Amino acid sequence: MKKRITAALLALCLVLPLAACGQAAEPELDIDAFGEELYAAGKFGETLYALEELAVFETADAEAAAALVTKLEARNADRIENYSSYIPSEVPKLEDAVIISGGRYVVLCVAEDASGVREAAQKALG
Repeated sequence: MKKRITAALLALCLVLPLAACGQAAEPELDIDAFGEELYAAGKFGETLYALEELAVFETADAEAAAALVTKLEARNADRIENYSSYIPSEVPKLEDAVIISGGRYVVLCVAEDASGVREAAQKALG
């Protein structure tokens, strides 16, 4: 009986480390500091319209982050439609909006030039 228990415990010891293989650790972010880093990386117009925005969201998991990305993309499409007749000069900012996720984090940025934010977010989120 002792041999069977010992054999079972040894088998578990060999299998458990393999179960963790292939699972990359999610980055832990200080979202306040990350938001400031992204803000510094972007170029926002001198007149800060309500349209220009920067947000970093932390969700429960990658699935929730993907759902949030879908909602933000739909929101952005609605805003493009609305602004095209209201303030058409702002539409290019919306068309170039950054909406990306990595793990459980999501970044949204609408700015005059969001390319720096896009690069910094991609680097941090992988």
